[in-house]
Amino acid sequence: MAAGAVLALVVLSGCTTAQRAPGSYSGVEDNFLQGCEQVAKDDNAKSESNTTEIASPATYCQCVFNAIEKKIPYDEFKKTQSTMQDEGGKIPSNFIEAYDSCDPAEQADS
Repeated sequence: MAAGAVLALVVLSGCTTAQRAPGSYSGVEDNFLQGCEQVAKDDNAKSESNTTEIASPATYCQCVFNAIEKKIPYDEFKKTQSTMQDEGGKIPSNFIEAYDSCDPAEQADS
């Protein structure tokens, strides 16, 4: 499983922490990116030599967010986020595909 799949569980569990749920992806983007980048940095700090580090957490997380927004209807995203936050469980394959579509080795644009 790619680095993104590991991030998915943590990021989805905390991506909408505001008191009222947003009604579209535009309402969750900042929280998603903030959570994703923090998890990526933490994972990089704990990384062993045989694991993939995320070269640019901001670039990777933006790519992941864009892929999720493009491939997964917001209502499904919201339902999955709520279920994972409340119950945990297996990450749906379409979320894993969104993470896997992004290259964790990609560098930030200069």
